Amino acid sequence: MTNLATVAKTFLAPLAASIALYAAAAPLASNAHAQAATTLKAPIYGVTLDDLSNINAIVTSLTKLPYKPTVRVVFDPGTTAAEYYPALVKLHTVANVMGEIMDSYYFPTDINTYTARTKELVYGLNGTVDVWEIANEINGEWLRPNPNGNNTTVNAQETAIGQMVAAANTIVKGVGGKTAITLYYNDDSKGTNCWEKSQDYWKTWPTTFLPAAVRLGADYAFFSYYPYQDCPGLSPSWETDFSALGSIFPNARLGFGEIGTSSTSAPTSVQTNLIKTYYPMVNTIKNPRFVGGFFWWNYAEQMVPYTKAYWTTLNQTIAPLKVPQ
Repeated sequence: MTNLATVAKTFLAPLAASIALYAAAAPLASNAHAQAATTLKAPIYGVTLDDLSNINAIVTSLTKLPYKPTVRVVFDPGTTAAEYYPALVKLHTVANVMGEIMDSYYFPTDINTYTARTKELVYGLNGTVDVWEIANEINGEWLRPNPNGNNTTVNAQETAIGQMVAAANTIVKGVGGKTAITLYYNDDSKGTNCWEKSQDYWKTWPTTFLPAAVRLGADYAFFSYYPYQDCPGLSPSWETDFSALGSIFPNARLGFGEIGTSSTSAPTSVQTNLIKTYYPMVNTIKNPRFVGGFFWWNYAEQMVPYTKAYWTTLNQTIAPLKVPQ
């Protein structure tokens, strides 16, 4: 995200401490085993979990939603797959799971770190994750060490980021897993943008910095969209934009990988409007590859327990929409 948007992610508590109660000896496989590659039913009604400390209340809230949800779990650096395993087992009994290898907030990083982290999670959480998000907001300028560098520096650093994604893709595909790539929606193609450098433009970043094999092999291609304060003033034409995204990732299902606001204290009217505007797109977007997603960022903070007002808003918004098939 932009500098303002990353403020949201400073609220992430170190998960190693918060789920210590659930830590258990989940042995990491020395060699990867084949992973379930079941295609998720569509539409996908997704939410994001950046904190699993209240796992039992989370599970209860998920079971009370009208349709089986897909939860996107944010894996914090400094934690182990074994620490997550018990909570992931619980989640997977009531929801589909998308595992986010590394949130964009935790960049810059290097290929050795990214590769090692991918291997640990993919091998160690086998059987509990349905889709691996191998690239989160990957075209954001904050992912590179020098956001304002010259073109030579920017191109070199973005190339390195693309190589990290390619390495993660090889690991996931090597065990038969499914991949998701999330781009930060930062340009409406009508003259308004919020990118730092032209290389960050969502339409050109993947064709410039991702190998063709990654783009052709992606199972899901998503937009992350934060229109309140973070990237304001855009005027998306979603049918056109998803058509363009689909041409970049020709074999992927399409949707939103992240929506929300950069702070839980954003006006209630703004947050409620985002929920009520975006989730119902599963009934209106005509692109046959559109599957929804959305993955509201602050689910753990704002919708657990299920008695909270935002949970009610989400529940009432989803209830009349298409049934996943």
